[in-house]
Amino acid sequence: MLKALKAGWVLAAGIAGTAFLCPLCGGGVAAVGAQSIRAGVQVADSATVRFHITGMTCGSCPTTARLALKRLPGVYRATVTLDDSVGVVRYDPHQVTPALIAAHLTRLTGFGAKVIADSTERTGRRRT
Repeated sequence: MLKALKAGWVLAAGIAGTAFLCPLCGGGVAAVGAQSIRAGVQVADSATVRFHITGMTCGSCPTTARLALKRLPGVYRATVTLDDSVGVVRYDPHQVTPALIAAHLTRLTGFGAKVIADSTERTGRRRT
């Protein structure tokens, strides 16, 4: 029951663009807004980096972190898991850096974020 209730709060916060604070641990994103979709934009390359994220204490924390990461311009995709406290971010290396991504996550959520050594990969795939 509690998981379903929390999932509803996360969904409502994501749709409405309102603030979301975890009712159990008090963490959250100050304001969650819809990210604009860049249809037809081509990017010459992208990079992927992994972070060790500290301070996540409940099942809602990974969603809070993921939504915060996706708010940063230049971040294409983000996944965060509570079990291993790892976040994986695919981003445009011409717009943001791993250090900027980590600072953004910490500023919005209060979670600590440290780049996992040797985890940054660049790809030449095109995004449409």
